[in-house]
Amino acid sequence: MKFLVLFLIFFDYLISSINSQSFSADFFARLAPSSAEVCAKAGCIRGKVETGRIKPYEAFYGIPYAEPPVGKLRFESPVPYGGWSGYWDATYPRDYCIQKDYYGPPVTEITGSEDCLYLQVYRPIYRKKDTPLPVLVFIHPGAFLVYASTPPYFGPEYFMDNGEVIVVTFNYRLGLLGFLCSGDDAVKGNFGLKDQQLALKWIAANIEYFGGDPNSVTLLGHNVGSASANLHMMNPVSQNLFHRVILMEGNALSSDVYPIDFATQFRKTAKYVGLPEWKTASTYELAYKLKYVDASQLVNALGNLFAYYATPFTPVRPCIEGDWEGAFLTEDPRKLWAEGRVAQKPMILSTVEHPGDIGAMITTNETLLAGFNKNIYKLLPIQMNFNPRYITDVLEFYFGKKDYIDDTNVNYYYKMIGDRFSYYPIIALVKEYLTYANLEENPVYMFELAFKSQYQTIDFLIGKDVNLGVGYFDDLLYLFTQTFIIPPFDANSPEGKMSDVMIRTVVNFVARGEIKEWKRFQSCTASSTPFCDWQVFSRYEKLEPNEVEVSVSNAIDVPMFNFWSKIDNGINALTIDTCS
Repeated sequence: MKFLVLFLIFFDYLISSINSQSFSADFFARLAPSSAEVCAKAGCIRGKVETGRIKPYEAFYGIPYAEPPVGKLRFESPVPYGGWSGYWDATYPRDYCIQKDYYGPPVTEITGSEDCLYLQVYRPIYRKKDTPLPVLVFIHPGAFLVYASTPPYFGPEYFMDNGEVIVVTFNYRLGLLGFLCSGDDAVKGNFGLKDQQLALKWIAANIEYFGGDPNSVTLLGHNVGSASANLHMMNPVSQNLFHRVILMEGNALSSDVYPIDFATQFRKTAKYVGLPEWKTASTYELAYKLKYVDASQLVNALGNLFAYYATPFTPVRPCIEGDWEGAFLTEDPRKLWAEGRVAQKPMILSTVEHPGDIGAMITTNETLLAGFNKNIYKLLPIQMNFNPRYITDVLEFYFGKKDYIDDTNVNYYYKMIGDRFSYYPIIALVKEYLTYANLEENPVYMFELAFKSQYQTIDFLIGKDVNLGVGYFDDLLYLFTQTFIIPPFDANSPEGKMSDVMIRTVVNFVARGEIKEWKRFQSCTASSTPFCDWQVFSRYEKLEPNEVEVSVSNAIDVPMFNFWSKIDNGINALTIDTCS
């Protein structure tokens, strides 16, 4: 009996040490198994053991969740994968969804494949086998046009070092192949979102075989991935497939998700791929012919949907469908959210200090900036998604008496972008949610990343160092390894410490539905004035610049919010009293 007690004490110490990352990566590597196998409801799967940054983990790459959406299945709802015999080889990623990067650095080649509906499951090796782990499902960003769910875009190493969650990522159809919509039932649309929904169904049916808890699933989306996660809260099927949601740098109230003229876009697409009867043929005839044009033609046709470089930022987007079977979205999400016709979930919303730095793709290129300024009355409403009749109001609000961007007001252009696509929709979403949500069961938390680092995503996108502060996409650098931009952070570096804070913040929410309170703040309620408290993660520059400092703020730009609310909603604007 004494031996058993001593063994249990030692075993508990060993597990505690493993979870606290006390040992070296070499130590963990020697303990790791040589292979990873799971027999799930979908079939048996053989993955691989990855070395990881500190701890090795099991990776199951390229698991099919849908039949390849090609030929007659193009522009159709995804069909569940039919299964396989023996073990599926999940030791390597499959192709990501076919795409062309229209944002830069200048890339002209088409990459990926139409056969792309695969997912990844990552699980810690050192876990309690009889205790299911909570599940984090990541929906990748990319303007519904680009990126993928696999390394080198998004790797799970930081979460795997933490060891408390299982991570699932998946591809979904992008561009016109994922979001073309005819305005009727010829091409119903929202195929990328329907792919996501099918992936969530696969997770619900299979994740327990990987040691995951199907009753503890959190969606984490970024940018359009965040908008997607938000839309799943409004879908009667999807909303039963997850339990918490994290919306980073965007949501379904962002103007880059506002509905557009989908019927016209459909016919223009037919024109751009060379169908001579694009103007007169029925939508059904065009839909049939579009199923069989080369996929590269559809990817190239997308370039014609931009009025200018990065204008609009998202030329394809979710559409409002008819009331037919399998429809994903049948009403404007702004209306659904305002009326509370959503599944309430515990939520985290987050942003970065300077989300509008994405505008540097235009402002740092003299030729692009000159062209944008020359046509600013036409292009700015398209880029920012507002009615052109308000162009003088927008220019005056941000630029004063100038109707062009130059060195004296370029930071106000960046602020405009950040306001329009990040701050305004976050405030709007929360303010409306607070009017009807049961906040005891479904609390709302927020945080902002203001941690200055030598690594900035915008530098990669434009190919030069512009030093614009903590900007668009920088928050994901601390959650996922992105080796197509930078190598993984050393755990003891300032960035590694910031990553640890971000990971523990997210994991605490995924596991327990609560945000980690690094510094005390007031809970978000309908009476929060002028807005809810949120935690701000920055560098402790005054005393310890290599450490993370956490502060609390509730300051918002009230005139900005009221301005955009009136631009979008007129007399129905949701405004904040500046005297509060």
